[in-house]
Amino acid sequence: MPSIRTLFVLVLGAGLPFAWAQQPPPPQQLAPPQVRPAIREFNERLKGAGLAERDNASRSYPDYRIGPEDLLEISVFEVTELSRSVRVSASGEISLPLLGVVRVRGLSALETERVLTELLRQKYMKDPQVTVFVREYRSDPISVLGAVRTPNIYYIQTQKTLLEVLAMAGGFSETIRTPGRTIQVVRKAARAEGAGSAAPVPSGAVGTPDQQQVIEVPIKGLLQSGDSKWNVWVYPGDSVKVTLAGNIYVAGNVVRPGAFPLTDFDNLSAVQALALAGGTSKAASRKNAVIIHLNEDGTRIERKIDLSRVMRGQDPDTTLGPNDILFVPGSVGKEAALRAVETSIQLGTGLLIWRR
Repeated sequence: MPSIRTLFVLVLGAGLPFAWAQQPPPPQQLAPPQVRPAIREFNERLKGAGLAERDNASRSYPDYRIGPEDLLEISVFEVTELSRSVRVSASGEISLPLLGVVRVRGLSALETERVLTELLRQKYMKDPQVTVFVREYRSDPISVLGAVRTPNIYYIQTQKTLLEVLAMAGGFSETIRTPGRTIQVVRKAARAEGAGSAAPVPSGAVGTPDQQQVIEVPIKGLLQSGDSKWNVWVYPGDSVKVTLAGNIYVAGNVVRPGAFPLTDFDNLSAVQALALAGGTSKAASRKNAVIIHLNEDGTRIERKIDLSRVMRGQDPDTTLGPNDILFVPGSVGKEAALRAVETSIQLGTGLLIWRR
């Protein structure tokens, strides 16, 4: 006859499936399934657009200010001895035959041409013809941050479009760093003024107190509208940030409570959020669900929602915003009934094994 310890193990083992079902899910590492196909589609568009933009190499950046580590290509007509490529030193100077050390930091390519022309005219030549081309821009890298596959610092040899920059960073991230609704291009005010008409800037661009210009670009506007105004220029020294998606939260008596990203690829309603959480548990009280919203000043607003009526089409659904919480309470009566059923199943299974 089995001992009391054996009976306890048998009954406890029979209850393991119920305990296992209540364990929290593993941390989410990928964007939600309904979001991933949209991100992949946008990344394919970025890849194609980036290749197309890259083929157009006939761009220049006439107002760029030369800085350390830039590579200059200097040509003097009919004087091959003076024509060469030189790297700007850390102190902002270049060294040339006959002319020696020349300070070029802070000058544009055109201003450098004038300086070299005047120096040659004063000492060696009657009518020198000098051209200066910035071959590599190394002093002002661009930063690409946020919800991209490869956030990093990139060196670009000339200005690039926003599509090109996003393609360089591998497109949008498909992990938990899901892209939100906008891309921010941050540019120094001095650089923005020098860009002139060559840099299309949307009307939504604003200046900040620290003398920076922030251009807000909607992701859907860039990739779906076909309007070229959103494909803004990105210059050396700029930074590009793909904002992260805000989260909505589903808590209470649901199968998978947790945070779910609210991206520009979908608009989550209460029923959709409930579906992402795997639906309600058996003990849930759908008719007493609550949506909790926190205002910027910290005040809390609660509104009840009868999920049963919404799912039957009797009440309108509600769209959730960033940081909103959908809370599904439990029913005391249902929980008590379920506990009784689980206990009887566990005991019944144990007795059945006992008799064997």
